[in-house]
Parts: sequence; C-alpha cells; structure tokens
Amino acid sequence: MSTDAIHQGQPVHTGGAPLDDAQAGLVLLHGRGASAQGMLQLADDLDVPDVAHLAPQARMRSWYPQSFMAPRDQNEPELSSALDTVGTVLNDVREAGLGPARTVLLGFSQGACLATTYAAQRPQRYGGVVGLSGGLIGPEGAPFDYDGSLDATPVFLGCSDQDPYIPQERVEETAEVLRGLDAEVTTRIYEGLGHTTNDDELQRVRSLLHDVAATDS
Repeated sequence: MSTDAIHQGQPVHTGGAPLDDAQAGLVLLHGRGASAQGMLQLADDLDVPDVAHLAPQARMRSWYPQSFMAPRDQNEPELSSALDTVGTVLNDVREAGLGPARTVLLGFSQGACLATTYAAQRPQRYGGVVGLSGGLIGPEGAPFDYDGSLDATPVFLGCSDQDPYIPQERVEETAEVLRGLDAEVTTRIYEGLGHTTNDDELQRVRSLLHDVAATDS
C-alpha cells in the first residue's frame, strides 16, 4: 500500500473558532483506537476562545501498527503517511493565515508520539507542542539525531510514572532531545496517574493556548 493510500483520504474534523477568524490554531492528534471527535471534545473542554480546532482521523483509528518503541521500519508505511497528514493540516492552517508560530500541535498517546516526532523532524518555531502520555518514536537506543532549531517553542510533556505503554525514561529522553533543538520544555511526571490526562495538564494546555492566541501578529 502506498503512503498516499493510508491516512490521506481520511477526514479532518473541525471545531472551535472558524479558521479564517481564529487567532490561533490547535492541531489535535488522537491515540490508538480513539477518534478525532474525542480530541475535539477535549479541545472544547479547554474553552479557549479564538482558537480553531483541527483533528485529523487516522485510518482504522491507528496512526501506525506497532509500538512506538518498535524499529521504525515496522511502523511503515503508516508512520510516514501519518507524519504527512500532520504536515498537510499544518499547511491548511498556514494558508488560512496562521503560521506555525500561531499553531499548537497536541497529541495524546499515539498522537503524542506523532506530535513530538513531527516537531523534532521538522523543527521551526511553533506556538507550542504538547505531548500527553507519549514520546519520540523509535526503538530503545535510537540516536534521535535531528538538525535544526525549534527556536524557543514551548513544549509541555505530561505522563504518569506508571504508564503501561510509555516508559518514563522515554519521556525524559524526549525532553532532552527537544531541549537540544532549542525548545523550552516543561515536563511533569504524575504519580500513579495511569494512561490518561488530568486537570493539571489541561490547565497547562489552556494557559499555553491563551498565550498563543494573545500574541501579536
């Protein structure tokens, strides 16, 4: 199956402010087995005005087939298609007048892995990058040798110390890699949280979105 035949034909669900009128964009990437609509509900719960919400849907509700810590070739061609989908949505936001610096890339679980990996592979100044219960995609011992600069992009990484899918060490490694790309990284490890989100994470995302929406053009 070609890359273009996997996720590219799937819908991009929208909510929040109309894209043409918004002050900021929020690209939402769902987890394995979940949905774009579920991510839009999370965005609605944040209740930040003047933000356009865009949530692409993965084919068969999964962005790639194996664990995010499997060798990358085991997640192809789905992974490349997923990363291309993120780029397409960001381009749509840019064409509406909101560049990357006014756009926050947020993912949960598999979507968090996708968001952080996309930002590392295509570093530039984003409004923000949020990885909730996820980290960079690649096997243990992967070099994560990326070039470029995230130019002080604010990054928030939140995860449980007992997440059954995401090792705490990978979250911390992700933070170090993104700092090496000049991001301003905040990491929070929550005791006993499990594989979910909490109010502290959502408040931090809410504050970030307010900051981006209030930024002068």
